[in-house]
Amino acid sequence: MYRVIENHERVISALAEHAQIADPDEISRGKRRYHLTRDNVRRVMFILDGDFLLKIKGENKVLNILSAPFVVGVTPALDEQPVYLERIDYGKVSFIEYDLFWRLIFEKDIFNDAMSILSGQYSDLMNYIQLSKKNSHDEVISLIERWKKLPPHLKKRFSALYLIEHSSHLSKSSICRVLKELKEKGELVLINGKFT
Repeated sequence: MYRVIENHERVISALAEHAQIADPDEISRGKRRYHLTRDNVRRVMFILDGDFLLKIKGENKVLNILSAPFVVGVTPALDEQPVYLERIDYGKVSFIEYDLFWRLIFEKDIFNDAMSILSGQYSDLMNYIQLSKKNSHDEVISLIERWKKLPPHLKKRFSALYLIEHSSHLSKSSICRVLKELKEKGELVLINGKFT
């Protein structure tokens, strides 16, 4: 993980003079949202401070929680990416146009850092797609494994129920039933409903 953070820091630092501070593209129920495409132009976003939810458009499901420093939107795609950033409490984000980003990556000889970031984002996406969804029990287990890896400051902020409910299509009752079963078997420990 440390190596990946270094990659994000190096890319952000190397391209900082070319980035612009991003204003929210939309504010919904007090939540500030930032899109990876604006006016048909793709953008790479730099999370400079704070924590952001990476959410799926339309469904508004949480794909991941990203903390500064983090670079988002480097993956190649034929269509507009179906994700957006949503600021949690506070945070600062800047952006650079996608084509300019890749041109500067080659000019500044930081291709290895960019490829490490790209590889990490691809792996995250594959892990999400491969979540076990045979039944609610298996899906909850997979999501517990995913969300248990959050940094401690985020584990304290979000309950296990919130994370699982907002990253799946399961009902609260189905999630609660599985969480209760796992706690009774001693296979899961939660403190005030949150991961330890």
